[in-house]
Amino acid sequence: MKFNRLKSGELRNRALKMAKQMGVTIGRVYIVPAGKGHLTNAYGLSNAIGLTDSLGKYLTKTQMDYVMAHELAHAKLKHGRKHLLLVVAVFSILTLVSFRFSQHALFLRPPVQVAVIIVPLLAIYYSSRRFEYAADAEAVDFTGEPESAIRALTNLHRIHDVPARCDSFTELFMTHPSLTQRIEAIAKAGQIPAERLKVILDDAGVPELAEQRS
Repeated sequence: MKFNRLKSGELRNRALKMAKQMGVTIGRVYIVPAGKGHLTNAYGLSNAIGLTDSLGKYLTKTQMDYVMAHELAHAKLKHGRKHLLLVVAVFSILTLVSFRFSQHALFLRPPVQVAVIIVPLLAIYYSSRRFEYAADAEAVDFTGEPESAIRALTNLHRIHDVPARCDSFTELFMTHPSLTQRIEAIAKAGQIPAERLKVILDDAGVPELAEQRS
């Protein structure tokens, strides 16, 4: 991916203004070419955000504001730093446990070796999903537009063509919550009634999500 720094323009000014209002210090706003893979995404860095140049094709201005606020929320809540600290802590603890593992309990080695691989992944994926929920809540609280947040997520979902719902076991190994879980969390935080949510999902072209919820 190639990150092209925006030095001027309405999008850059809007992002910097939002960052200031949210109490986030960022120095750069990047545009990332979607490329042949038609990548459509946004990225939050410690002191910058990146947006693919294709986002504007699929999202309205208010939906873009939610996406930018979401990425700025990651920076505000220091999710990148917390994620790194978690990775270091988990692997440090498991390394110590492995070294101290009794040589006499050889029959326990296989399950312990499996646990050393699985436990860190589950912990990291779980925290990553919590970070996404927190960033969603922060973005919705800032923009005051829970409906725009839901419409933005459903639009991005259709672009990426990923399942909107998954079983509990599969979600254990996902960095992001499923679309339905995120929508339900946003609707609850934004106090959107069930009937209104059904209308939003119908308008967004994903009526099956409303049917799955009922």
